[in-house]
This record gives sequence, C-alpha cells and structure tokens, in this order.
Amino acid sequence: MTPSASTLYGRLMTGARIRHLQAYAAVAELGSAKRAGDAIGLTQPAVTNLIADLEQLLACTLFQRHARGMRMTEMAAELLPFVRRALASLERGTEFVAFRHTSAQQIVRIGAIHGAICGLLVRALPAFASVRPDVMIELQEANVPRTATLILKQEIDMMLCREPAVRPEGWEFRELMQDRLVVVVGPQHPLVSKSALGFAELCDETWLLLHPATQARHVFDELLNHHGFTARLRKIEALSSPMVLAQLRSERLVILAPYSVFRQLIDLGQLAMLDVIDIPAFRPLGVLSPRDDDMSQTARELKEFLYRYVKQHP
Repeated sequence: MTPSASTLYGRLMTGARIRHLQAYAAVAELGSAKRAGDAIGLTQPAVTNLIADLEQLLACTLFQRHARGMRMTEMAAELLPFVRRALASLERGTEFVAFRHTSAQQIVRIGAIHGAICGLLVRALPAFASVRPDVMIELQEANVPRTATLILKQEIDMMLCREPAVRPEGWEFRELMQDRLVVVVGPQHPLVSKSALGFAELCDETWLLLHPATQARHVFDELLNHHGFTARLRKIEALSSPMVLAQLRSERLVILAPYSVFRQLIDLGQLAMLDVIDIPAFRPLGVLSPRDDDMSQTARELKEFLYRYVKQHP
C-alpha cells in the first residue's frame, strides 16, 4: 500500500537526519557517491548507506546505480528543489545565530519588488547602515505571487511593493512613495529631443516587453487596445535591468516601465525618458507589514527610517 504524506513525514521526523538530506543533494549534483562523499567529508560507503536509508524512509528509489555512478530517478529530480530549499534555510538560520552571538539586535528581513529595490532601497539601505551598522539586513527580491509564500512561511518582516488586492491576515499596507510609468530609451534615441509626444506617435517603434505578470505590462496592453494599433515587438520578455540596459543602449528600442525600476540608470545618464504626455497614472510603492505592535523594535525603526528618507530624498 502506498504510504500517505503524513506517514512519510512521520518517518522523516523520526528516522532522518540532516546528513541524509546533505548526502542526497550531493549525490544528485555530483552523480557519484564517491564524489559526494569527498565533497561533504564522508566515505563512499557512508554516503551509500545514507541514500539507502532515505530511500527506505520514503519508500521509493531515488537513484539508479550504474558502473559510472548514480543517476537520479524522476522522483528524485522532482524532490531535489525541496531538499535544496530546506538546506538553504538551515544555512540562513546558522548565519542568524552567528550574528546574534555578536549582536543584541535582530536581523531585519525585507522582501521587495524590483522597482522598490532600484527606486529606493539602493539609496536608502546604505544610509540606514551608516546610522545603524549593528543591524543586519536580509533582502530578498520577490514578485507579488511569491509575497504570499514569504509571509506564510514567516520569512520576511516587511514587503515593499504595490498595494495587493488581498492583504494577509494581520498585515497592513501603507503608501511610501509615488511612482509613474515612463517610456525609457537609450540616451542616443532620436526621439529624446522631442517634447509632448503622444503614445500613438510611438506606434512605429519596436518595443521591449516586461513580464506579463507585471502591472506595467498590463497597462501597456491596455494602451495598445485603446489606441488600436499592434506594436512591433522584440520577442524578449525581461525583468532584468542589465538585459534591458544592454538592448536599449545598442538598438533603437523603447520600453514602458515604472520610473522606479530605471531611476538609477536614468540618473546616471545611461538611459533616458521620452516626454510622453498621455500615459495613465500608476500605483505607488508602499510597505506591507504586520501592525507595529507585532513587529520587532528594529524592524519598526527601519520602516520609519524609510518613510523619513523618502520625505528628505523624494
């Protein structure tokens, strides 16, 4: 009879050790019990025994043995990301413990969308660190769908994002800074010198696209429908600022994106904005966090520092 999930979980809790997971991940990556043992400081027989124990606990075959090593089964390949995340979480936990041994302050864990990182945190976090060098900040870039997972697993203390449609229980959203949509180009684009452009005047341009899950992409699609033209597209969907930067500087391309995403590159003169007058308003950035009474003192201090910083450095 196939064991249930609860049965398998119970077996792991009572019979497995971290060494089992470490051996499994090493064999999966290196394809050999000998190489895995060398990597994690165990003998080949010890690694082989750990894999056999794990296969017995999970009631499945994880590796096919052959003359040149060990090959993952389909089950093992699908399980591997979960094991890697578990080991990575343990590693982050040891970093936290090591930090607390030398500091009375807590780590503040921030999740942030790309625009919040590029438009604010690249400026504000160094300023915070200069006045609070004793605080360790752990920053994770996360899109909106991943936010719920980070909050559910209690992996962040606050999230810098746009207001979500549904707020997690016990969390609140407070607006932090305005943002807007802009048409971004390379600094040598011929339209940079023109003023008061209408969006329809860009119908002959070739557009880069942001990922379909972004709010800016939704607005772009709505603008195309409103003006009734089909855009010529460069078929690369990008969330990577370096990728967009390289393309905009080397070709005559345009992209509709939040100002926050490219603010730093625009300020440095590496990219430019077109003066387009009929782009709709865009949602501001804000802080999604537990109520102040449910936050650590250090997390509250960082949160209030961000609000003061935005007032002083819009």
